[in-house]
Amino acid sequence: MTAPAPGLPKPWATETAFTGHRPTGAPLNGNRPTGAPLNGNRPTGVPLNGNRPTGVPLNGNRQPQTLKRHRLNLLGAFQLIMDGRQVTVNPSAQRLLAVLACFRRQASRAAIANALWPDSTSSRAHTNLRTLLYRLQRAQPGLVLSTPAELQLAPEVQVDIEGNRAMAIAVLNTRPGQGGHLLGRVEWTNFAEDLLPGWEGEWLSDHQHSYARLRLDALERLSELLVHARLPGAAVQTALLVIQADPFRDSAHEALIRAYLAQGNRHDAISHYVSYVELMRKELGLEPSASLGEMLWSQAA
Repeated sequence: MTAPAPGLPKPWATETAFTGHRPTGAPLNGNRPTGAPLNGNRPTGVPLNGNRPTGVPLNGNRQPQTLKRHRLNLLGAFQLIMDGRQVTVNPSAQRLLAVLACFRRQASRAAIANALWPDSTSSRAHTNLRTLLYRLQRAQPGLVLSTPAELQLAPEVQVDIEGNRAMAIAVLNTRPGQGGHLLGRVEWTNFAEDLLPGWEGEWLSDHQHSYARLRLDALERLSELLVHARLPGAAVQTALLVIQADPFRDSAHEALIRAYLAQGNRHDAISHYVSYVELMRKELGLEPSASLGEMLWSQAA
């Protein structure tokens, strides 16, 4: 058997150091044959250092979507569903799972400890993390996999934001008039919610901002695709979602006006433009972009 590459962490295991329980099949002395992964399925050369594509399990074989037995929802509110049943976990465990999901499922123990307890010493933060892992493992075994250096969200856990990111990128890469194949799938995507609204933390703020921008950009493009698909009513509702999130976003108001015009509702388009001009003047002391007015009057004439 080929020995593992130097420097690779030990194969993943669930956190059992505090319980004294062996994983099924582990030898009584706790020693594995050198280089043998816990599941025996990892081909030589598949790294455990985070360079695998997201969603590929540790044995290197991509799981079909139907095999994902659990779901972690972070959009709108935290929700953990295991085997079709909603599970309650304490706030500290919620934050650990959210950190792993935001860090693309895998991160070092040091990075996670620092994110969750930024005001504690390194020693105290690592102690807190070990205690949290022990409690989570007792309550939900196998949900988080671990090595002495790293933690990983179990491959069978589906995370809603991962699917949303992929769909948003697909929408942004689709040209108007070519989005028919997406429209049937995108209706199942939750683009109405932000990432864990109401949660705070230095580790989270950048992820919230990044996802919010991606979500709004995708919604604007989706509104454009819906106009070209001759679904202006859906395009109006989609553009309104963007404006509700960012009332001063010129491009969102342009998308809404184009959707109104595609409906043939010139009065709604003009009324909305006038209201937006008043809002910008009152709140920011600015005028909307000149191109917005030019677009409206050229198409509404």
